Amino acid sequence: MFGIKISSADIAGVGTIITVFGISLYLLTQHRVQYANNLGALYLGFLVYLGSFIIATREKKWLSQNKIYLVIALQLISAFFIMWNYPIEFLPILTIIWVSILPYYVSLRVSFGAMTIVVVCWFSIYGYLWGEGVSAVFSGILYGTFHVFSILMTHHAREAEKATEKANLLNEELKSTQQLLTEASKQNERTRIARDLHDLLGHHLTALIINLQVAELLSAGEAKDKIEQCHSLAKLLMSDVREAVSSLRETNDLDFENLVHLLVNDLPNLTVHSQIELRITRDNIELAKTLLSCIQEATTNCLKHADANEFWISLTQQDQLIRLELYDNGQIDKDFNEGNGLTGMRERVKELCGSIELSIIQRSLRICVELPISCVQSRAKEGV
Repeated sequence: MFGIKISSADIAGVGTIITVFGISLYLLTQHRVQYANNLGALYLGFLVYLGSFIIATREKKWLSQNKIYLVIALQLISAFFIMWNYPIEFLPILTIIWVSILPYYVSLRVSFGAMTIVVVCWFSIYGYLWGEGVSAVFSGILYGTFHVFSILMTHHAREAEKATEKANLLNEELKSTQQLLTEASKQNERTRIARDLHDLLGHHLTALIINLQVAELLSAGEAKDKIEQCHSLAKLLMSDVREAVSSLRETNDLDFENLVHLLVNDLPNLTVHSQIELRITRDNIELAKTLLSCIQEATTNCLKHADANEFWISLTQQDQLIRLELYDNGQIDKDFNEGNGLTGMRERVKELCGSIELSIIQRSLRICVELPISCVQSRAKEGV
């Protein structure tokens, strides 16, 4: 339910509605013949109810939140419409299905409040219309417990889905962070080896060359020739050591695109499009970490608040600025307020002397991060 793919919950919901319709039709034509020639309301009511249920439980990007509420209200009205025209005892099954949808759109408190009003109104109207006073009271109590059970089950299922989504997001972040730490460890190890070669082997070779120069001046004949040869070999070895040290100190590029892929690859119901045109070296770990944190927070907001199914990442360099643009095709609320996630993103970007600009275009949130290259490079030299 509540996805693009058809789930077992979708099949169960549609199957239950069709079963209730089929049994209702059978009872009215076989046992309550006075309604057999007036079944238009039954067909219309169930058709509207089924259509509303399908729309309310699908991801429809072209429907705003207010329109979804109208669809849910239409589903409830169609259930009352059927009950108003036909005295069928088990029709409260329709309102049980209806309340099972509510926890996906409103809080648990609002769900229980709406359920109470619906149950009271339903059985009051049913008892008044069809002369089932006392029976309606007991039926209301019985079916009321089913309504409570339905809401609680949906609420717990929703909480489990949220926990699973959060765990998936954390897992993707962990994999990306592990890869980033691996790259940082490699660079630190290369630097350590280069420093040891320079400090130990380099100093000893320098001392050896000086001693060979002195020996060359103090020797003569064949011994001098051998010392000159050793002197040349020592200088050649020193050159090779310097070249090796320089090679080890060379900073290779991070595979930042792969880091992004690890972060967003398995996000649920979200297709990510990335355009990475910036080279990030291994000594810019702080820059990579900041950019990944921004991307992770943006995708989290996209899934939690915007209900989007596509997300775009653009990382480029423009003049002396690194520019990261993040946007989706979701529908964010008009009264959107920055939470702790975006506040933390601003703090991380500020540490690199950068800025963040938020804008809403066609109800989709666009995040633009700009970082000055001069500050990023100075932080990298400081080893931050």
